[in-house]
Amino acid sequence: MTTTHSRLPGLLPAVVAVTMAMTMAMAGCRKAHEGVPEAAVERAPGAARVAAAADGTTSVALPPGFPTDIYLPAQRRVATAVDMAGMQMVNLVTPATSEAVYAEADRLMQGRGWKRELAMQSDDGSTLAFRKEHRQVFYQLVRDDAGGTQLAVRVAASD
Repeated sequence: MTTTHSRLPGLLPAVVAVTMAMTMAMAGCRKAHEGVPEAAVERAPGAARVAAAADGTTSVALPPGFPTDIYLPAQRRVATAVDMAGMQMVNLVTPATSEAVYAEADRLMQGRGWKRELAMQSDDGSTLAFRKEHRQVFYQLVRDDAGGTQLAVRVAASD
């Protein structure tokens, strides 16, 4: 399935890279947290601030200044939060189904004035992309092995 938009051709490599990174991060979420102290916060290269909940039950805080007009499920656990050079990303787990999260994100983001630029659904995951003013939001959803949904949300400035 191919989806195009007038701004997407130049943006497509970034979308693909971010989507792949988010999918790999979500798929390896449990393994990545082994041996990490609970709610560890580290300084990564490039002045990135990364927070991760190690035990799979606690939640870390959203990055400082995370936009309030971005859809996040009401019932959620924030597994990781990244704040890096104008880009913020959170990985969440919610008990809601992927289909319900996808539909709610799409409906509420458009209701909040965001323009949907990409909508993709497949057997193993879904992606949504929105733009508003000079900001862009990507949602990557996959089914969680324990039930519910793993959701990666990336927010960044755009042209």
